[in-house]
Amino acid sequence: MALYFDGQTTLDSEQYDAIAYYRLSKDDGAKRESDSIANQRKLIRSFLQNNPNIHLIEEAQDDGYTGTNFDRPGFRSVLNAIQSKRVNCVIVKDLSRLGREYIETGKYLEMIFPSFGVRFIAINDDVDSENSRAGDDIIIPVKNIMNEAYCRELSKKLRKQFQIQRGNGEFLGAFAN
Repeated sequence: MALYFDGQTTLDSEQYDAIAYYRLSKDDGAKRESDSIANQRKLIRSFLQNNPNIHLIEEAQDDGYTGTNFDRPGFRSVLNAIQSKRVNCVIVKDLSRLGREYIETGKYLEMIFPSFGVRFIAINDDVDSENSRAGDDIIIPVKNIMNEAYCRELSKKLRKQFQIQRGNGEFLGAFAN
């Protein structure tokens, strides 16, 4: 039986030991409140209440780290938990919390997690590697490309804003202590 995200639970008896991964970039700006670590945690805990065959064993987080690379201490904890076989499921709020770099994110989703027998769930993107649907092979990479493009666009806008502020003689640095 498949797992559904509409609150229904599965009749599947397979048990999963999961790690929840939370990430918040300092560049998320206006989205910071809705993507806060606390809100990500609430979403995942709510999901787990409806899926009793998934047991939360560990949590890892990267607060203030960009998703454009995977050299993050919390993500290293996720990999360590997978390699040591403490978990066989990774749960995130959405694909952008895992990463915003298209090729590297795809490598984890399509090669690394499956090679370790790890189930991957991105709740808000309706992604569950145990329940792939027709079209997921196209939709997931497109979402990852959009996540990467978001970072590039944000970077351009910030550089332009800083250029304008410098041109106006505004101070952009921190105050000395």
